[in-house]
Amino acid sequence: MKLKHLLFTASLFIFTGTLFAQEAKTEDTKASKKEAKEAEKAAKEAEKAATPVDTTKRVRPPFASSKWPSISVGLGNMSFLGDIADNISTFTYTNWRMGYNFRIEHRTWSALGFALNGLYGKVAENERSPSRNFNFESTIMQGEFDIMIYLDNNLIINRASRWSPYLFGGVGFMSFDPKTNLTNKNGQAYYYWDDGTIRTELKDENTIGHITPGSPEYNITTLDNSYETKIDNSLDDEHKAITKTGLVFPVGLGLRYKLSNMFDVCASGTWYMTMTDYLDGLKGSKGVGGNDGYIYTSLSFAWNIGMGSPKAAPSIYDEIDFDALDNEDDDGDGIKNNEDWCAGTPSGVPVDANGCPFDNDKDGVADYKDDEPNSATGAIVDAKGVTIGEDSYDELGSDTLGTPRNLVLESHPKSKPERVGTYYSFEKPVSSQHGASGIQEFAEVDIDGDGFISPQEVTNAIDMFFDGQLNYSATKLHSLIDFFFDQE
Repeated sequence: MKLKHLLFTASLFIFTGTLFAQEAKTEDTKASKKEAKEAEKAAKEAEKAATPVDTTKRVRPPFASSKWPSISVGLGNMSFLGDIADNISTFTYTNWRMGYNFRIEHRTWSALGFALNGLYGKVAENERSPSRNFNFESTIMQGEFDIMIYLDNNLIINRASRWSPYLFGGVGFMSFDPKTNLTNKNGQAYYYWDDGTIRTELKDENTIGHITPGSPEYNITTLDNSYETKIDNSLDDEHKAITKTGLVFPVGLGLRYKLSNMFDVCASGTWYMTMTDYLDGLKGSKGVGGNDGYIYTSLSFAWNIGMGSPKAAPSIYDEIDFDALDNEDDDGDGIKNNEDWCAGTPSGVPVDANGCPFDNDKDGVADYKDDEPNSATGAIVDAKGVTIGEDSYDELGSDTLGTPRNLVLESHPKSKPERVGTYYSFEKPVSSQHGASGIQEFAEVDIDGDGFISPQEVTNAIDMFFDGQLNYSATKLHSLIDFFFDQE
């Protein structure tokens, strides 16, 4: 029994320990995952904060422009808004009629333009009710002047976008001709019955199976939409004579899609408010007041006349005439600058096909400034084209920009002065007891004060010159190098 209790107690301790260990492990795992997520989040925020924010304004792409207007043609449907039917069926297809427009538009500024629009079409309506029955169709011709407001003006939408929404409004003048449908093609009048049918008086008694003696008989029919009867006087009780012209005020919006710089397709909707109440031949009804109007929704195709390439951003080179530059000849020798090998030739000096003065003796000095125009072939000459003799070396001075000294010495070996050391070592000659002649001018470069400028001292002088530690001009540094090679 004791052994059984002992085993049970041991098992309980083992189970409890395992449970606590698992719980502790689970808590540790949750804490580790949470710390990892927080560390990852902190790293992302630090990376985001370290990333520089691009505050530069993005350059908009160029847009196309033209001084010429655009021409567009469109078609759509016209929906009547007036007294007949009391606007009940304004947006149903039963009262739709076709309309056509021709438009000339000019975008004068980025956000503003002007347009002339011509419109031809019809409006119609049919009212069938227990109390009355009216129908009409009116032909409309009008011209209008519109002010355009473009929303792709770089303030709302990028001017270079292919989508161009716009608003417009204006004023126009219209003429109209209303008609009504009272009879069919045979001249028989329409009668409206209480059961909702439309009938005509029967002329052929055989068309009806039963005829009541002494009473007229009628055929059931439908309106043929012929609109044969002109409305010159209003259909209401006043029968007032109708004036068939008037002002019209269009207000609309549209969306243009730019197929290319040359062509656009446009969808638009326009509400036309007219200054007449007789488009339908009827003035007011059932408490409906105000003038008649209509809505014209259309799809049009536009041609942008003379539309060029997109307008490039301004450049500092815009005012430069490159064609003129290509043809310039500054020295006036007849050879263009971009083909002239010898720019700046004095006026009147003959030149060859490359624009260079002639040099007949080929000594490198042009004939017009050659004091010895017939120097021997291969002769060494000075800046004036005169042959340099053996006795002329000292007159050359130390200007290394003159005739190359190595050529002079090769031609006249006797003129070669005694070199300092060998060609490769530039060692100080043993015979030099008092230093090189003229060393006083470059004494500050002679670091060891031995009266001789060594290669190392020349190198140090050049380094100090470029470091700003040696107050020499470029000419004096050049003279130092000449002195280094000439010192005896």
